[in-house]
Amino acid sequence: MVFQRAFLFLVLMCATVMVHGQPADVSPRYQRFLLQHVKGGMTIQNCQHVMSNLRLTGTDGKCKWKNTFILANPVDVKPICGGGGTRRNSNLFESNNPFSVVICQRTGGDYHPNCKYRGSSSTKRVVIACDGKWPVHYDGDIDIGITDGK
Repeated sequence: MVFQRAFLFLVLMCATVMVHGQPADVSPRYQRFLLQHVKGGMTIQNCQHVMSNLRLTGTDGKCKWKNTFILANPVDVKPICGGGGTRRNSNLFESNNPFSVVICQRTGGDYHPNCKYRGSSSTKRVVIACDGKWPVHYDGDIDIGITDGK
């Protein structure tokens, strides 16, 4: 019985990789990228709430200084790692088209739960790191001069 369950699990994992074409080691990094940086319904008013829930920290353990959310869905962002992006180096790609983004900037508090954030929005070309055809890290953005200043 245990062998049958293990075999079934292995078959399902292989089928998942074959269907989605995503290696198992890429999946957690891709999911983390989506959670931290791709939110179609994000607004500048939601920065405090979303950043509090994500509890993002820098390498020093302090609340993350800034986080950018791409206002799109995953199927719009994934092509940056292919024909929808221009290779900048071995794994960094710049989007060919601009995206609306919300930038949440820390305005106070160093450690959770005291972090305070204020949001602004802009339109930028985004730079992401890819593993194969999968976005796994938001590396930055290119200002194209369109912002609402909020």
